[in-house]
Amino acid sequence: MAGGPTGPAGTAGTTVTPPAVAASKAPAYRIHDLRPDAPTDSVALTIDDGPHPVWTPRILDVLRLNRVSATFSVVGAQAVANPELVRRIVAEGHSLCNHSMTHPQPFSRRTPDQIRIEMTRAQSAIVDAGAEPPRLFRAPGGDWSPAVLAAAAGLGMTSLGWDVDPRDWARPGTASIRQSLGSARPGDILLCHDGGGNRAQTVAALRRVLPLLRARGLSFVPL
Repeated sequence: MAGGPTGPAGTAGTTVTPPAVAASKAPAYRIHDLRPDAPTDSVALTIDDGPHPVWTPRILDVLRLNRVSATFSVVGAQAVANPELVRRIVAEGHSLCNHSMTHPQPFSRRTPDQIRIEMTRAQSAIVDAGAEPPRLFRAPGGDWSPAVLAAAAGLGMTSLGWDVDPRDWARPGTASIRQSLGSARPGDILLCHDGGGNRAQTVAALRRVLPLLRARGLSFVPL
């Protein structure tokens, strides 16, 4: 899960490849760090740890209903198990992020070779599932280190953080997730999960909060 204890607190069908600049210095925590062209009223929803055969389709249905494009941080092992969902994510206008092959934690304590292998194996798994190689990388648990950042940059990927974390991975309750996501402001990168456990609370929270964010005049962009 990207939003574990180590983590920091649109237009459908449009995908812009972010430049892999300064990726070895720090991950991007704000939309305009990645997409200077993004509308000033935009937020970015990221969905981590899938694809999962139960929860990913439900989240995709909610996104489609609300005309929201998101960024899915895909675990390579899950891509191998569910290649049809990788293809559906892409077909429905969402973008992909490499989230390692096996989601090991603590990620930064792996050797440089192990870190790179986790990234390259995930890239291969995602491509084998029928998608283009992601240009973004998110460390499991948001566990960044100079070695992790350098490995991502060396593979041409920009490191992706977040700045709104409802800790949905811990299942704090639908109301808590909804309240946290509802605090989003323009430029924020939001974190949710479609894998790593029962995500019924996340699905219910997104079903309620996405229309509310749109009603506030926010747009959603993929990264």
